[in-house]
Amino acid sequence: MSLQAGEFQSGQAARAVIGQSNFSVRETGVSATALALQGNHLYAAEGSGKILTFDIAKLPGPREDMAGYPKGSCNVCGLAALAVANQNVFPGIAGVSSLGRTVVAADPAHHHVLIWRDSSEPNAEPDVILGRPDSSSISASTLVNPVSVAFDGRHVFVGDAALHRVLVWDTLPTSNDQPADAVLGQPSFSSTDTSDNPDAGTIFLPSALASDGTNLFVADAAAHRILVFTAGDSALPEDAVVNSATLSGGSIAPGTLVTIRAAALSTRSESAKQTADERLPVKLGAVEVVMNGVALPLLSVSPQEIQAQIPYGLENVSSASLYVRIEHSDSSATITNAIAVSVSPAAPGVFAFTGTEPRPGLVLHRSGAAEESAGTPVTAQSPASAGEIVTVWATGLGAVVESDASAMEGVPFAGPPTPVASPVGATVNGHAAQVLSAVLPEGAIGVYEVRILLPPDVGSAARAQLFLSEHGVTSNTIVFPIQASKL
Repeated sequence: MSLQAGEFQSGQAARAVIGQSNFSVRETGVSATALALQGNHLYAAEGSGKILTFDIAKLPGPREDMAGYPKGSCNVCGLAALAVANQNVFPGIAGVSSLGRTVVAADPAHHHVLIWRDSSEPNAEPDVILGRPDSSSISASTLVNPVSVAFDGRHVFVGDAALHRVLVWDTLPTSNDQPADAVLGQPSFSSTDTSDNPDAGTIFLPSALASDGTNLFVADAAAHRILVFTAGDSALPEDAVVNSATLSGGSIAPGTLVTIRAAALSTRSESAKQTADERLPVKLGAVEVVMNGVALPLLSVSPQEIQAQIPYGLENVSSASLYVRIEHSDSSATITNAIAVSVSPAAPGVFAFTGTEPRPGLVLHRSGAAEESAGTPVTAQSPASAGEIVTVWATGLGAVVESDASAMEGVPFAGPPTPVASPVGATVNGHAAQVLSAVLPEGAIGVYEVRILLPPDVGSAARAQLFLSEHGVTSNTIVFPIQASKL
């Protein structure tokens, strides 16, 4: 793994997980009470007396080119132990960390962490005491039950079991009650969120910590896993990934086209050349978007925005880790911090033109209109009619039913048009509308065709509202003009 230094960001996600097959499961795994690093080996001691050895060199490095890795569901999950030893002695405990003469020790009984800059002097009082006493609110200085610490020569990390978080100081603190610079496991310093469902950004019980200077290993004993948090060179906001149709955040479905927005995502702008049978590139403009250790297909990149496609093979996954890797002219590479992406079977979005929400939708006449209008856009000059069949285009409808042609991310669908696996509903101006078909058409990449029969009693409206629903999730609302039926 790379030891190139960066900064941790509050609320960032882990980049890799050891002991589980993905970020959203909690099966029997690793319940470490102490961690130690020696070269490429990570040693994890369990309360049962076992010591597990992991070869962390087998995990892809954060700045490594991921384009050559296999297109599996997760290339940074489930690292198997190199060896397991049944012993009852382990060097060190989770509540003390030392480097050189500096010692950092947790004092959970008094809600403090003690720091000695020079531990060679006998009976010396600690130089710094962290943890604000008698705090009535949760902040960057609050420690309730500090059970684990780590010091890598630069950063100080403190795991707080009661608040389900790890506080990060970018440099060795110099004053009492000094506030932390970042928090991991929670979206903010004031948050105390807990959930029974693990994801890439949560920590249930930070029972032990170890750091190599860039990668922080967090033993999350309650979730039977070890999370790997990596300091990034630039910040990726936690809400950076949005559905390309809705332009809003929330869960993302397999196969969805997404837009990633942040600063300094690329040094240039470039779009993929799309043909009827070519796969989209996973590196474009020297940029990769890495999700669960897999490089995503890219449609376009620019300094402020990237368009990509989420993989289809995300069964039994409700959370994933995503970051951006940028190559530079001197052959170096930088990365953003990782963020957690929520995944659900369906998260529909309907494509629309730019404007104020609800935006005008991309709606086509299909049948029931004048013959010369079939296939043309619905506009104020050519409104849809009640009882007409119209077509809208969507993303985020998820998997399609099994057929001779499988839906593959980044590859034009070989066809024929294949229905989505889950029923899709539509509502037009408050009226339930019949969805005649919702298919992935031949040649499409992540864009679905939905044909809707407008209710005959829908009436007329200059800005009729339409939204889709699937798996209990509703899409964005679009508007389009409808005139009363001419029949």
